[in-house]
Amino acid sequence: MKLKTILFFMGCMMPTIAFTQTFSGTYTTEWQWNMKKKTNWVNLLRLDMTLPLWKDGFLEAATIHVAKTNEYIIDDWQTFSNIEEENNYVAIALLGYMHTWEKVHLFVGVRNVNEDFFTSDITSLFTNSSCGIFPTISASYSIANYPLSGLTVYFDVNFSGWTLKNSLYNGVGYNSWNRHDNPFLIRPKRDGVFNIAQLEYGYGNGSYFIGATVHNRQYPVDEEGEVSPMVESLRKTSCAWWIYGEQPVWKVDDKNISLMAQYSENTCRQNGCYRYAEIGCAYAGVNNQFGVSGQHARFFQGKEWSLELTWNKTINESLFIQPIFQYVRNGKGNFTVLSTRVNYSF
Repeated sequence: MKLKTILFFMGCMMPTIAFTQTFSGTYTTEWQWNMKKKTNWVNLLRLDMTLPLWKDGFLEAATIHVAKTNEYIIDDWQTFSNIEEENNYVAIALLGYMHTWEKVHLFVGVRNVNEDFFTSDITSLFTNSSCGIFPTISASYSIANYPLSGLTVYFDVNFSGWTLKNSLYNGVGYNSWNRHDNPFLIRPKRDGVFNIAQLEYGYGNGSYFIGATVHNRQYPVDEEGEVSPMVESLRKTSCAWWIYGEQPVWKVDDKNISLMAQYSENTCRQNGCYRYAEIGCAYAGVNNQFGVSGQHARFFQGKEWSLELTWNKTINESLFIQPIFQYVRNGKGNFTVLSTRVNYSF
């Protein structure tokens, strides 16, 4: 009798689910040239689904699919392209339950830090990976950072112009499908735990951020900057903290110019990167965005400076094209890269 009741209830729900679920996707392709002999073609497809379960409760899911033609074309440490990774035909970026209240969101499931942190307007314009997540974090820990994901509990709270965000993750991120390498693993004794928190404040059309991470594992780094595998990690707690802001300084009609400044440190100098700073400026019009930013990162193996010039041209509501020039200097040499990125949303 119970089985019949459950089946009847599910049958009644199916028509509602079929009409309310939403699907979307984004395809990003990028051609790269090191202004010498090396080129590369990088592709990223992301597919998203949101499925309402009941009032204020949703199932969220997303997959990523990465393909490129060649290896990295320059020997940089920050990674000049924030979409370039090793080929991966399918990986889980997001899968879990989201519940919303008037001023609070709560998520439980598989997620990565790129969903919620370092996604502000000016930061999102630039394509250097350090603009997507500071290297004091990404170069120091093997966490759930693109293209990796991991089990997490995430929440945010909004109050009077302030937003508090926090995520508690398994200490290591994964993106494979086998028993010992998948994003559903939760192994705090082996992987440690990772927590990231950020406080945001909006004032006068500007946005200001302060945040910190805590990880109870340290990953030794060799002279080439290679982070040791998880099995060689040390039971040592370290933190990274950051502060940054974005402020419009000129506005006429739909046009504006904004300034950006960022600074971050890691408390352990034996981690992959222990200091990072960036300044930038961006112009935004109706269908055009122009930006220039300069980054400086202090890695275990040395210093790296980089400069990015970019132009984002909106073709229509689904399509934009973005030429990019980047200059990078580190202990390996001086490098220049020309890229063209095309993004299509559907």
